[in-house]
Amino acid sequence: MTAVLTPPGATPRPVVGARLLLLGCVVVWGWTFVAMKILLKVVDPIEVVGLRFGLGLPLLFLIAKRSGSGFAFAPRDAGPLTVGAALICVHFLVQPIGVHLTTATKTGWIIAVTPLVLALLSGWLLRETVTRAHRAGIAMASAGILLLVSQGDLRQLWQGSAGDWLVLGTAFTWALYTIATRDLSRRCPSLVVTCAVFVPVTVMALAWAAVHSGPAIFSRFSPLAWGALAFLAVLGTLAQWFWQIGVARLGAAKAGMFLYLEPLATTALAVPLLGEPLTPAIVAGGALVLLGVWWGERGPAA
Repeated sequence: MTAVLTPPGATPRPVVGARLLLLGCVVVWGWTFVAMKILLKVVDPIEVVGLRFGLGLPLLFLIAKRSGSGFAFAPRDAGPLTVGAALICVHFLVQPIGVHLTTATKTGWIIAVTPLVLALLSGWLLRETVTRAHRAGIAMASAGILLLVSQGDLRQLWQGSAGDWLVLGTAFTWALYTIATRDLSRRCPSLVVTCAVFVPVTVMALAWAAVHSGPAIFSRFSPLAWGALAFLAVLGTLAQWFWQIGVARLGAAKAGMFLYLEPLATTALAVPLLGEPLTPAIVAGGALVLLGVWWGERGPAA
């Protein structure tokens, strides 16, 4: 359960408006991997993180403040905040490296397995129930991941892209972050928690960019790269807020169904814009991943 922030003066809108809002969010999230690939042609992975959140985090703070959220934490919150910040650092420093080494298309499909990873780790760490549907879904999605990484030839599995495995690893870091901050996000507005845990990785990545490239970093930017950075920093940030509004209006269960469209959005843009291949192995593996996630997340338990 996460706290949902609603803008001051906001009024309820029709359900169709909430659906369009949620659809827009998942399309934006799917396209962030494409934007990352564009930026990685001119800056290194850590600089992508610094520039993205160096611009986006102040916007997130402003949204939280205008929504009336306080930034005071209790002493007992120090532990979850520290663990959450550490996991976010690992997650967002590893993910762009993985994206750099693989394709945006494969990234979108692999990341889709995150809900099942969360169910698996919650069962192990929190002793939450892992249903038969979850187990079946994990098996299906695992088969899909193997197809994606091996490109349909399981004999080549361990010779596949290191980026694929790094991206898969970020599904685990995000699930661990969700578990580590679960109770904290129940006590505090989730947007405030997000702002707090993102500060360390933003400062570290900006410091790296300042030492590694300095102001000269922007001399390498093309108009397309500037557009990709603006997309990541502004729309990628606003999507976090809009998603919470959509969930408040439509409900978490119905909102969650929109996440199945995220890898489709990535593929729809990455194939024509970046010229990435769409092989039968990617189609079959991606279909198995989505089927597994849908199967594992269906029903009252989910």
